[in-house]
Amino acid sequence: MYNFKKLIIIFILILLITFQTAEASDNHIPVRVGISNTNFNTYLFDSIEFNDINTLNIMDAATGYQVCPPQNGKILKVTSYNNLFRIYIDDVLVARNLTGPILITPRDSGLISIKDLKRKGKQALYRGAIELTESKKGINKFAIVNVLSLKNYLRGVVPNEMPVRFGLEALKAQTVAARNYAVTPRVKAYEEFDVCDSVACQVYFGANTEEELSDKAIEETNGIIALDKEDKPILALYSSTAGGYTESYENAFSDPKTKNFPSEAVHYLKAVPDREEFGILDSDDAAENFYMTMPDSFDDLSPYYRWSKDWTESELEKVLSKTLVAQSKTGFVSPELKNEKDFGHLENIKVLKRGNSGKVIELEIITNLQKFIVKKELVIRRCFQKNGISLPSANFVITYIQAASPVYKFAGGGFGHGVGLSQWGAGKMASLGFTFDQILQHYYRGIKLATIPVNVIANNKTVERVFYCNKHAKVFIINPQNINEMTITVNNKEINVKLKDEMTIADISKYINNGINKISYTVNDDSDYNKSLKVYVEIKEAVDG
Repeated sequence: MYNFKKLIIIFILILLITFQTAEASDNHIPVRVGISNTNFNTYLFDSIEFNDINTLNIMDAATGYQVCPPQNGKILKVTSYNNLFRIYIDDVLVARNLTGPILITPRDSGLISIKDLKRKGKQALYRGAIELTESKKGINKFAIVNVLSLKNYLRGVVPNEMPVRFGLEALKAQTVAARNYAVTPRVKAYEEFDVCDSVACQVYFGANTEEELSDKAIEETNGIIALDKEDKPILALYSSTAGGYTESYENAFSDPKTKNFPSEAVHYLKAVPDREEFGILDSDDAAENFYMTMPDSFDDLSPYYRWSKDWTESELEKVLSKTLVAQSKTGFVSPELKNEKDFGHLENIKVLKRGNSGKVIELEIITNLQKFIVKKELVIRRCFQKNGISLPSANFVITYIQAASPVYKFAGGGFGHGVGLSQWGAGKMASLGFTFDQILQHYYRGIKLATIPVNVIANNKTVERVFYCNKHAKVFIINPQNINEMTITVNNKEINVKLKDEMTIADISKYINNGINKISYTVNDDSDYNKSLKVYVEIKEAVDG
């Protein structure tokens, strides 16, 4: 019963997304986005209201039951009671004991308005559908899931992750990174949806924040993502400001499954200086020379390119006695501090390890009672808070100023984890004439730009895709099961390709339009319907890195 119900939901939502994006031709890839409240502090609700009820269709997906609101109805309210849904129209109960999920879809390709939910100070509006699905984590709680096409999702992400003033090429680089993140998030923290709508994933504010220039960036990268050397979508991490030098993945993140830190290295997420002469900054002296000066870099227009924070010894002692208790719960503080009264008197802070960018990845906090080892950049940043706000980054050097009231001064650079693309860096690179692919290949080393790889099964069923391209394009066919032949149709031009080995490359550049291109794949060998191959279009080959 559950699987059948799930199939019905998926079928309905795919039909909706396909209808709403037929003209956009964005391959109809759906995204499930968890919607939080105005303050972004919860993804579980016991009640939600919608405006403009007469523009909405409301259905219980479990039974197909549809709620028919009166013509003069205004507010739709959905609540959870005993793990079942109740539906009210203008505070009048019209349906109860619905198992859900409850599907809310707009009529005539309109928008859905969630009452009293604000984004950028505006009424929140959403394309696609809203699915209210019971949460497995709480009694009488449900998640609000916006299900929409990848393209429309990006329209609500890109202008909120990057200022449109950074220019088209920077926005195109951001678009590809955001598309990759939607396809391959680092962790799936929620059972009910794929990605959340806050900085914990990537910022998504819906339809009321779309911008013309970012829409153009999405259109001019349609269907394109970054692939690693194994032809898999990369984990396209990005942050506001790297400070002139990005950091290697393993020096900033723990393993999502084992929690080991440092984690395993990722070949395309390695430390990258904006200028080669910066050298490696893994010593205190090198980090000090870099972060206490202002060298020219791609990040130097950011207000967080360089920053400083300072505390008196007594102030920092009070801060650390509290934050170490909170951060001990992460498992990256040793020994664990359970009570702030057990902190003692602060005597010293020592940096024990730095990454290539100078990022502090391990330090020691010494008191008269204990020596605490703190690891991992985010945990370190959250330990050192000023007015309740964590450090902008873990790229810093510490100066202890001896005085009547001793002072700890932190001088640093960057904002965020500093791994992968730097958004401010991308903005300056674009202003200097770099194209989006050059920006991406600066920050993600050894990657190629291509369409999302798809599996084509040997049953003569055609798989169709679209992508934006204006120069060269090659089809990569990965064929471990030794299929003999396939047909590729590019912009209505049919090409029969003989497959020789496990990898066949077909140059289709002469069939490429300047703009949106349509391609389809058909496997001609139907002798064994269990056979399949993987195929994608490369539009920018990898460079050494």
